Amino acid sequence: MIKEEFSEKIGEFEGILQKVASEIASGVLFEKLPPSELLEKTEHYVNRLRDLATSSEQLMLVLKPEKAYTIKSTCKNLTQTLATFKDILLQSTPDPLANSRLAFEQLRKALTDGSDFLFLMREVRDNPSPLIDAILTFKKASDTKSSVISIQAKEDVQPVIKYVLSRLDDFRAVLIGLEKKIDEMKQIMRELQEESLKILSDKTSPQPKAAENKTEKKQVSLSNFKAEEN
Repeated sequence: MIKEEFSEKIGEFEGILQKVASEIASGVLFEKLPPSELLEKTEHYVNRLRDLATSSEQLMLVLKPEKAYTIKSTCKNLTQTLATFKDILLQSTPDPLANSRLAFEQLRKALTDGSDFLFLMREVRDNPSPLIDAILTFKKASDTKSSVISIQAKEDVQPVIKYVLSRLDDFRAVLIGLEKKIDEMKQIMRELQEESLKILSDKTSPQPKAAENKTEKKQVSLSNFKAEEN
């Protein structure tokens, strides 16, 4: 069940954040560690946080699709911070401890970004989209072969529920098809926008003067080069 899987990810994610914060507070992790040692002590945590964030993002988009922008941007902030942390530690530098300090700042930022992401995870789990929540409840009843009557509903609604349970796979296929169509439409819109901008650019751009000679072009180029050089 998607909710149970998501809850497990939330628990593990929170546990790692607390572990890293505890090791920083106790001095196990500190900014004066050599980059290789700091990476060795944190790489497992960083990689696992990244994997949990990425997989949780997909579950959150299913549970609350109307918050897609917030979910994607919050996840991106965290994963980029984690990537920057590792990139800094892997850079070769004449001043390794300076890199450790910079990376340690990113590690602290990752805790802040991770806390924001954890808050969003809990919000999505506790307040999923009503429609998605209903479908998941129906699906759970179907998978566990529970009596449809156990779902609080009047007798005149039970035939509708039974129909929904029998058509879940069809609904899923329709949703996938709609997503593909939306992606296709977005691509067409991007292409139309690019073509429109190109046409407008061609109409408004000044035509080259016929009297312009090669000497003038060379002088402009040299002038620009000298300006950049200064």
